[in-house]
Amino acid sequence: MKTLDTAYVHGRVYTVDEGFSTASAFGVCDDRFTVVGTDEEVMACCGPETKIVDLGGKSVVPGLIDSHLHVQGTGALKMEVYVVGCSKEECLARVAAAVKKARPGEWIVGRGWINDEWSDPAFPTKEELDTVSPDNPVCLKRSCGHATWVNSKAFAMAGITDDTPDPVGGEYLRKADGTLLGVVTDQAQDPFNKAIPPYTKEQLQRIALLAQEGFFEVGITSVEDAGSSEEWFEAWEDLYKTGEMKLRMYISLRVVGRPSYEELMAKTKEYMKYGLRIGQYGNRLTARAYKISLDGSLGARSAWMLEDYDDRPGHKGNGKWTDEQLYNILVEPFKAGFQLWAHGIGDAAVHQGLDVFERLQKEFPRPDCRNRIEHSQVIAPDDVDRYMELGVIPTYQTVFLRTDKRVADARWGERMKRAYIWHTMIDKGNKIPNGTDSPVESYDPFLSMYCAVARKDEHGQPEDGWHKEEAMTREEALRSYTIWGAYAAFEEHLKGSIEAGKLADFAVLDRDYLTCPEDEIKDIKVLETVVGGETVFVRQ
Repeated sequence: MKTLDTAYVHGRVYTVDEGFSTASAFGVCDDRFTVVGTDEEVMACCGPETKIVDLGGKSVVPGLIDSHLHVQGTGALKMEVYVVGCSKEECLARVAAAVKKARPGEWIVGRGWINDEWSDPAFPTKEELDTVSPDNPVCLKRSCGHATWVNSKAFAMAGITDDTPDPVGGEYLRKADGTLLGVVTDQAQDPFNKAIPPYTKEQLQRIALLAQEGFFEVGITSVEDAGSSEEWFEAWEDLYKTGEMKLRMYISLRVVGRPSYEELMAKTKEYMKYGLRIGQYGNRLTARAYKISLDGSLGARSAWMLEDYDDRPGHKGNGKWTDEQLYNILVEPFKAGFQLWAHGIGDAAVHQGLDVFERLQKEFPRPDCRNRIEHSQVIAPDDVDRYMELGVIPTYQTVFLRTDKRVADARWGERMKRAYIWHTMIDKGNKIPNGTDSPVESYDPFLSMYCAVARKDEHGQPEDGWHKEEAMTREEALRSYTIWGAYAAFEEHLKGSIEAGKLADFAVLDRDYLTCPEDEIKDIKVLETVVGGETVFVRQ
């Protein structure tokens, strides 16, 4: 064994190995853990040049993995109009402030509003935006990304009138008189996405660096990006070549925006020319997944359900593709060896995704393809066991609980017995990677793990936990952010636990995740983040 570069001793190290063992010390050489064990075992591997770090009894966990977020959206949130947690009045005030700084006719773009948190939870109107921005087009995405609040100027720029029919898979929400309300959902966002000028390569790079900075601050060393274009990938690749990007990114390619079936087919074929790219730049950049959305969101009432919404009779949400269209879109990526990600929130979307995955696996058998249903929020009873049978991974964003609990029971009623069923899926043998869908929710992994364990929001509500029978244990929640996330990206041999031979990614915490009071989990702060043996964040 080579002499250690750095030895970390006198800690409480949660290795998250198969037995979830603890250690007091570990050593790093180059970018790998080389020894994990007692202080004495690690010190025996030190030489005169070895740097000794005394952890002072602090807790250490493997580098955290967010298994579903959007790098571009997270970084862009710091460059656009930020309306996360804002009341309607605050949203309008921030748009007004942006208009004062904007050029005539320049698009005002932002994200983060949640109408369910407002005193009046009804969807907002274009006229309200018109009062603060009559001449600049405005596009404010709802937090979920599946609805957008726009003004009259934006409708005009996108060529949408009162007579424009709804596209398949989306709606131009309307007032009682049939005129446009000012909110558009899912595929109806496409004309606006196309009208807004795209980010330049330099802006895309700044976005990635801003996102990386935030991730390191909370102990995230790896992310699984839920849908980036080839153009974004190429812009970010330059940052890896220069060494500015140190974050480990596992990217699912996606035709961004809200494309039509024909556009999606054409662009997907183009993407396939690039093939799989695995473990580039020291295992920091991988593109081996392909993502497609099958429905919308709970908040926009566009999640595709088998039966009507309880609070909107006659409406089942928005499915986007026929089974045959979905098969046609996915067959080439699957044959090319890509892992398939399907966004499925409603039980109808989940069912369609499983059906098409099953057909593909029968027609073109591939061992251990680890296809994924992203979100898997509501699952029909007959589909629960199909995940394990087909080897499909259900990914979850446990932090969704904090906002979804306000409306999910009203919209889904009795179906809540088979919604957010984390404990049930684990009991059936599923590995369930966890994430935040940032910028949909905060990317803080400890808030997410708190929601997983307590089934409460950050204010401790509801007091007894929301459908508490489906809570995770603390060990399961940590696995969901480490080794299960690594498994979901075919990287469990490289990371996800503190074991000799694996990449030296880890985070030092200000308190013990396993033993601190439950309501303190959400308050845990990261003191130091290390990627490949290099310290990338230290709390001042």
